[in-house]
Amino acid sequence: MKEKIKSLFGIPIYQSSIDKKLYEKQKILKTILNNFKKSQIRSNWSKWSEGFASNKLHHSNSDELNTKFKQPNYSSLIPLYTSEIKTFLNSMPIKKCSFKFNIVNYTCMTEDHHMMSHIHTNCDFSAVHYLQFDNKIKDPTVFKNTNDYSKFICNVYPKIDKTFISSEIENSWVYQYYKIETNEDDLIIFPAMLEHSVPDIKSDKTRVTIVFNIKLYE
Repeated sequence: MKEKIKSLFGIPIYQSSIDKKLYEKQKILKTILNNFKKSQIRSNWSKWSEGFASNKLHHSNSDELNTKFKQPNYSSLIPLYTSEIKTFLNSMPIKKCSFKFNIVNYTCMTEDHHMMSHIHTNCDFSAVHYLQFDNKIKDPTVFKNTNDYSKFICNVYPKIDKTFISSEIENSWVYQYYKIETNEDDLIIFPAMLEHSVPDIKSDKTRVTIVFNIKLYE
């Protein structure tokens, strides 16, 4: 696995790749895709946003007890995620601490699906594992630059972003929104307060992710 700490808007994020041979990837995918066949829209979590924000996707958050859908067996992923979190924390200049994590969601999206901008609460870090992803027609997560200065980028400095190479994540600070270069099997860990969304999916290949949250303890 390849690990690397990167700077997104001056905020540390961790990007790695998980070997698909080390866990039951196809079994997990089969369960999720079978659920998706039953209903392409499953969005109980976002019912509170109806009327002012739009979601169009199939995901399990806040609907785990729904007997219409089968819960994936994530047990083969637990040791891999545990190892990745340890590597991430050991790469950070932080005090010695323990952690707990829990898988909170899977998402399944196809062409024209989207997910509204949000943060994760009751945790310190969040992670997205790209289980199935179109490596040609990229539909990655979009992160929002919420630094105070970002509101001035378009109006006061409208051409500054043209000077920087957008594919280099170290230059993300000059953009209001940024897409991290992503491939299938990638894992991205980021601070939970980092706002993110998924715009309209362009690929007709079903996009599947697993999401987990991490809580640190002294």
